[in-house]
Amino acid sequence: MTQSFALTPLGSTGTLSFIALLIGLIGIGIYIYYKALPQTSKVVIAAVLMPMFIAFSWMFYKVNDAKLIVTPDSVTVDVPFYRFSLPIEEVDVARIRQLNWSVGADTAFKPDLRVNGVGMPGFQLGWFSLVGQSKAFVAVTETDHVVLLPTVQGYPILLSLEQPDTLLSHFK
Repeated sequence: MTQSFALTPLGSTGTLSFIALLIGLIGIGIYIYYKALPQTSKVVIAAVLMPMFIAFSWMFYKVNDAKLIVTPDSVTVDVPFYRFSLPIEEVDVARIRQLNWSVGADTAFKPDLRVNGVGMPGFQLGWFSLVGQSKAFVAVTETDHVVLLPTVQGYPILLSLEQPDTLLSHFK
């Protein structure tokens, strides 16, 4: 049976971070447009800024629709730019648990440095090195409902879920 678990939507901090980023990109574009630069430079800068603006706008829109899909055969993480599936055998189901960062526990699983992804206040998505481990895939919008899905490949998956208890009971 296929079951879908919604990831926690952006909170106010994450939303404001995205809005500030998009306004900043628009501001840079306006500044460059009115700056005395050769036309070729303006075209090159616009060719860089426009895809960035479109990508971050799309990510801002899609992050609130992110989900974890569990089937009898696989686990699929459906997030912007990083959708991937793992066979259920590669997930260490017995060690799935909710992390408790709010009381200072499980700090070894806190994202430390971004390796490949997006990291801003209220939103972390992609591959991060952890304080106590080498790397992890992270999709965190809120630190209160983070679930750890260990894999047999040696890296964990950290996801902010709207209802982490539902996922935990699903695997018991």
